[in-house]
Amino acid sequence: MKLILLGPPGSGKGTISERLEKDYKLYHLSAGALLREEVAKSTTIGKDIKAYIERGELVPDSFVVQLVKLDAKSKPNYILDGFPRTLTQATEIEDLNIDIVLLLDVSEDIVLERFAGRRVCQSGEHGYHLTHLPPKVTGICDVDKTSLIQRKDDNPQVIKKRFQIYHKDTALLINYYQKKKLLHKIPANGTPDEVYQNVKKIINQLNKNK
Repeated sequence: MKLILLGPPGSGKGTISERLEKDYKLYHLSAGALLREEVAKSTTIGKDIKAYIERGELVPDSFVVQLVKLDAKSKPNYILDGFPRTLTQATEIEDLNIDIVLLLDVSEDIVLERFAGRRVCQSGEHGYHLTHLPPKVTGICDVDKTSLIQRKDDNPQVIKKRFQIYHKDTALLINYYQKKKLLHKIPANGTPDEVYQNVKKIINQLNKNK
């Protein structure tokens, strides 16, 4: 199964992806994590990516598509977490033959509240929330045991800008995948458990109908 998980920043894509990865044996392909890896390596492309991220702007399509396709090349089953973000990216990955597109629908007020308490591990792979999804040990990632941090791009002004960009550009993907009859919209204002149960219902039903 090749699945795309869409939604605005703070909709819970990373958390849902982690649980899908475990329950359905899917490779979690996070475009954001790939970008942050390049930033951490301080490569030429990484320095350019860092500037875009810190301004709350989308990284150019050419950068992201190249990284994603390289990572997905040898994986038969995976989740594309928060990718594609633009119509151009979507058309450029048509050859990946995606099976399901899930859209996590959440309000801006909820997103701002979530980001205020969001923390991630050093690799950026595992996410937590101080109130809704705390780690077992305060300040420490359950999985890789590194210290949890708050991302620089998690401040309210950057988040509001990212939300605006999402509705301007990424929302075009809704019509694109609706026409392909791949899109399934899921309310995501609830708790992580509530949202995940709704996600599982859709995936299980689709698998049953195959």
